[in-house]
Amino acid sequence: MNNVNLVGRIAKDPTTRTAGNTSITTIIVATDRPKLDKDGKTYKDPQTGFTAKEVEFHKVTTFNGLAKAIAANRQKGDLVAVEGRLHYTKWQDNGVDRYGCEIIADRVEFY
Repeated sequence: MNNVNLVGRIAKDPTTRTAGNTSITTIIVATDRPKLDKDGKTYKDPQTGFTAKEVEFHKVTTFNGLAKAIAANRQKGDLVAVEGRLHYTKWQDNGVDRYGCEIIADRVEFY
């Protein structure tokens, strides 16, 4: 089974391109979780006083109608819930193998 569910904020404004008649919009979604110390416990950041967090960034790709809706209605900082699947790619750059991972979204909810 290849299912991904994320809830996070859009880290930068969506980018849109077209390939033939297909609209493709990409967003970067930032998610966070509590940071753990060496004992496996959460702790407060001494500078802010809040629980320390680790942030991860996820590339999310959408197509056609969903891509157009996101491009027209979403921007950096908006909260979204994403449902989709992982997609891996491999390419060569100057003879060196490169790898990438993205989420192909089936559904994106706006909040």
